[in-house]
Amino acid sequence: MKIKSILFSQNPPADFDKTPYAELAKKYNIQIDFFKFFQIEGLNANQFRKNRICITDYSAFIFTSKNAIDHFFAILKEMKIELSIDIKFFCINESTAHYLQKYIVYRKRKIFYADGTAKALVKILNENTTEIFLLPCSLESSVNPLIAMLDEKKINYKRAEVFQIAMADLNKIDVASYDMIVFFSPFGIQSLKSNFPDYQQGETIIAALGYQVLETAEAEGIQIQIMAPTPEHPSIFTAIDQFLQKTNGKRR
Repeated sequence: MKIKSILFSQNPPADFDKTPYAELAKKYNIQIDFFKFFQIEGLNANQFRKNRICITDYSAFIFTSKNAIDHFFAILKEMKIELSIDIKFFCINESTAHYLQKYIVYRKRKIFYADGTAKALVKILNENTTEIFLLPCSLESSVNPLIAMLDEKKINYKRAEVFQIAMADLNKIDVASYDMIVFFSPFGIQSLKSNFPDYQQGETIIAALGYQVLETAEAEGIQIQIMAPTPEHPSIFTAIDQFLQKTNGKRR
């Protein structure tokens, strides 16, 4: 099937003409649109206290996204909490782990990271059974495959809501009219299913950036045809480009 239109489930870039999006549009003469499928709203200290969680009771933190890191450390700052040097950090992937440098001295901390999959992260957590884990996340993360795996393996952890997800009204756009939809977050998949519980993928091509998106999509019965990062395609744009070369043929 020739691809004529692509919907990227995020906000449009500031300078479209200087982005890889514009390159794809020109190269294959396709329509490219943007629509953010969700919005993230951070909690303040008063809202966080409703969790009835004492952060200093935990010996390790689990991070699956940069958003979780930002909002967690914002709450720490507002509550004037300093973390012990002995605290351990367990991250979904290397990129998320390195993002911690924004808030801590990386080389002085005990930081572990997986390969981007929930399965690999749970394996690492399961090797540290003496730790008491805190998972900063949103309540909407309850459908995340990681949660199910943590519960299945009986990992000693607790979820701490540090941000909320506001699902966008996808009825404002004609999702079914696009030949391809690109997802950058598990929350995008959740928003799609929240808006359209009976969503049928049909011939729509779905692209995913990140294994968390892949795992969430599979859990929702959505097939991913384009995936990044991979050894062959570290970028979602190169993955889409190769796919379009096969379906559309190179125009220039």
